Amino acid sequence: MSTETNCGSSRTRYPVATIAMDIGLDGGDILWYQIGMRCLVMVMLVLALGPVAAGVLTPSLIQAHAQDNRISIRGSNLEIPRFVTLKASRVNMRAGPGKDYPIKWQYQRRGLPLKVVGEFDVWRKIEDHDGEEGWIHVNMLSIRRMALIMDTTVRIREEDNEASAVVAVAEQGVVLELQQCRGVWCQVSNDQVQGWLPRSSLWGLLEGEALN
Repeated sequence: MSTETNCGSSRTRYPVATIAMDIGLDGGDILWYQIGMRCLVMVMLVLALGPVAAGVLTPSLIQAHAQDNRISIRGSNLEIPRFVTLKASRVNMRAGPGKDYPIKWQYQRRGLPLKVVGEFDVWRKIEDHDGEEGWIHVNMLSIRRMALIMDTTVRIREEDNEASAVVAVAEQGVVLELQQCRGVWCQVSNDQVQGWLPRSSLWGLLEGEALN
C-alpha cells in the first residue's frame, strides 16, 4: 500500500482483485481511494424542483431533492436503480455532475459493476460495492453486465446445483461477466471459464432482478 499527496489530500492505493490460478486471471486491479478532507458540494437541481413560488429555492427544498437517490433530470429515462459497468480502465468519479466538480477518486478497473442511483443530463450518479457515491460521465459507462465476487472464495460449478462438479474457484474482488440467472444461481464467464455460482455471492444484481 502506498500513499501520495495531491492538492492537500492523501490518496491510498489498494489492490482489490485476485483470482485463483484455476481461472487464470491476473490480479493487481486497483482502486484509488481519496481520503482526508472532502469538499462539501451543494448542487441546486433547479430543473427537478419545478415551479417554486416567487422563484425562491429554500435550503430545505434543495436538500430534499438532492437526497433523492431516484432523481433523473433530462437523463436517459431508463429505470433507476440499474447496474452498469466501467467502460475504460481509468475513470474519474466526481463530487457532482460536471467536470468542474472535484474528483473524489479514480477507478482503474475496466468492467467494474456500479449501480446507477440518479441522473443529471449526461452524468450518472453511481454507487459502488462499498456504498460510496459520486458522479461519472455516461461515456465512461457500459450496459454490459458484470458481477463482483463478494465472498472470500466461491466455487464455480459446471451446472446450477451443489452436486455439480467444480470447474474453478474465484476469490473476493474478482469480476466476471454475467450470462444469466436461474433462481438462486447465476451463470458467469471470462476468457478462461464458464460456470454457475450462488447469486448471493455476487454484487451487480438488483434484488429479485431476472437476467436471461
